Amino acid sequence: MAETGNNVICVDVNAAKVQKMQEGEIPIYEPGLDVLFHRNIAQDRLTFTTDLAAGIKDAQIIFMALPTPPGGDGAADLSYILGAAKDISKLVTDYKVIVNKSTVPVGTADKVQAVFKENTSVEIDVVSNPEFLREGVAVDDFMKPDRVVIGTTSERAKKLMAELYGPYVRQGNPILFMDERSSELTKYAANSFLATKITFMNEVANLCEIVGADVDAVRKGIGSDDRIGKRFLFPGIGYGGSCFPKDVQALAKAADENSYDFQILKAVMEVNERQKTIL
Repeated sequence: MAETGNNVICVDVNAAKVQKMQEGEIPIYEPGLDVLFHRNIAQDRLTFTTDLAAGIKDAQIIFMALPTPPGGDGAADLSYILGAAKDISKLVTDYKVIVNKSTVPVGTADKVQAVFKENTSVEIDVVSNPEFLREGVAVDDFMKPDRVVIGTTSERAKKLMAELYGPYVRQGNPILFMDERSSELTKYAANSFLATKITFMNEVANLCEIVGADVDAVRKGIGSDDRIGKRFLFPGIGYGGSCFPKDVQALAKAADENSYDFQILKAVMEVNERQKTIL
């Protein structure tokens, strides 16, 4: 965001992490991030603080990028999101766009809106803006996104978000505006579908072992169909990482809570768990 001329203030409760960033040390590794990090600090467009009030005072748009770990029942834990919303709601004095950047269940924007309504009479708009970044190429994914998904029913917020993301879609990739709930579901659906592709290919690989077929040849044969695509078709131990397991689980849990038996997702989780023992 700073690279395209915005003044960005990062706020965190972790004082040690903030101090490291103030001293020019990045707490995570992503190829290419260090260049943007140091350049924008040097140009006074990127700063770090633990002072929430100072951080949001002059902001037009406030991104809430917080963890949503799975709870004991598999549902996403929204305590960090709603806690931050409560803290911010007590400090705002003029119109702000509040952006849910975290992966959150359908209806979270409504819950965040309710927190603000409870704590302030200041007008705000809550927007859903899920991220689709891949570890290792996150900088490129952000700077040249294949799409930007923004969920809002507010024309005022839509205009500000379109202006913010305009520099990243100049080559024609779309900004997809939709309602908040559709945006929230888009992230879970995307990750769950990719997890399904991985799991399906593992099932095919297991069948290949039994019938004497070459899974790599099969993968190339079906991956060349552009309706399927070659990505996420590599057999192996299954999907993992920080996002797919919790997101698939959270979507399945949301379906259960709405009395829908999402059988495909349940099978994906069962097969993925079994794959670990097969290999």
